[in-house]
Amino acid sequence: MLKLKRWILFSLILACNYCFADISVLKSYIPDAEKVGSGNYKFLFFNVFTATTYAPMGKLSLDKPFALQLRYARNLKGEDIAKKAIEKIRDQSNKVSEDKLDLWQSELSEIIPNVSNGSVLTGILTNEHETLFFDGNWQLLGRINDKEFANHFFGIWLGKDSSDTKLRKQLFGDDNT
Repeated sequence: MLKLKRWILFSLILACNYCFADISVLKSYIPDAEKVGSGNYKFLFFNVFTATTYAPMGKLSLDKPFALQLRYARNLKGEDIAKKAIEKIRDQSNKVSEDKLDLWQSELSEIIPNVSNGSVLTGILTNEHETLFFDGNWQLLGRINDKEFANHFFGIWLGKDSSDTKLRKQLFGDDNT
């Protein structure tokens, strides 16, 4: 019984350390970071990921630092995730040149790893409009220092012309969906 109690205590300490690491990384880029909203992205009937947004004091504004965290429910190749992101950007905007889309896809393909059920990826928009990508252990995977990329990339989920308006509302904290 004593061993079980020690194991439970050890597990709680590890879980709390993960939570504090989570908050400390977010707060290093997003002052007063709090959860804004969350929702599921589905393709047909399959849950692909759960998305969650974090912003200062829980108020999401696209011109201030924020984070978008995706917890995947499926196994996907990083290259396929990058390709799909660029397809979504292409569908939402005819203002981006094919050369720039190709460059962004190349950069994303190098940053985004393969994911499996339970994998977490977090994108953070910084004060400088740089996009940082972290894995579930808060290891920096890479960065793209391009304001136009940041606007279009996060616009996939948060832009006014997002293809999933229900998820967009949830990510902005609108619980009336």
